[in-house]
Amino acid sequence: MPVLLKGDSKMAVIPMSYSPGTVARRFSILDGVTIQGVLYQVIWDSKTPFAAVIEAAPSVIDGDMRHKVVATLELQRRPQLEGVLVRKFWEDSDVAQIEGIVVDGTVRDVGLATFVYETVASKAGVVLLSDNEQYEGGKALWQHIARRSSELKVFILDTDAAQYYPFDGERVCYDGVSIPESEIWSEHPDRSKHGVVLVAESIIGNAA
Repeated sequence: MPVLLKGDSKMAVIPMSYSPGTVARRFSILDGVTIQGVLYQVIWDSKTPFAAVIEAAPSVIDGDMRHKVVATLELQRRPQLEGVLVRKFWEDSDVAQIEGIVVDGTVRDVGLATFVYETVASKAGVVLLSDNEQYEGGKALWQHIARRSSELKVFILDTDAAQYYPFDGERVCYDGVSIPESEIWSEHPDRSKHGVVLVAESIIGNAA
């Protein structure tokens, strides 16, 4: 993993809005954050699994009261990663691999993606794994989280070797610069690091 691909992400388009009924029926509210005077909520569907950020106050959209969606986090629970059983490392944890995160242009560059990762990890108790296919934006986000987040600790797992860096039976936190990039990322078409994933865990352990 972290294979860097050039070009646009193939992520799905953000749904425009959810009805209050859908939010109440499908999601739990994990946390809220105010951006430019607007209150947003991080909502969580544990079954899918899936997270979204919505405007907390519904507004009239196409004639109905609805919550506007400004970000989505697509996740996938997998029994194994590149042949390594997930339970080998996280027997009692809820683990999900990130398919991708999409943030609306109106709320970019304010740390919302980092806040969503932190909230899902700390409030829903999910261990987050990076995708095996990584875009430049994903690399930058993970490096930012490793350097700046006070809520998450990040580790490097080589699923080909079934070991954490530095591959001596221990694991060390990645702070964005402490581990050589050559140990983590390979740039397309080089796939030598396809088996490497970044692991984000809450610093206070699983909350759910």
